[in-house]
Amino acid sequence: MGVSFGVAADTAQECADGLALLGLLRQLGVEVTVTLHPAQVGGHRWVARAVPTTKAPAVGEGLVER
Repeated sequence: MGVSFGVAADTAQECADGLALLGLLRQLGVEVTVTLHPAQVGGHRWVARAVPTTKAPAVGEGLVER
């Protein structure tokens, strides 16, 4: 089973903001592709999904020094 990231929110904007946070994975060398753009699933519930398109670095590799 592959890895996927899900976002659940009360509004479309909050859902999009949650997807934008996945951009932080780029700092670790992992790119993601959105597979489900924010979609209303009922009432005030919105969801979105993304999957990694690059392999995550091994432990200790690709980490950003702060």
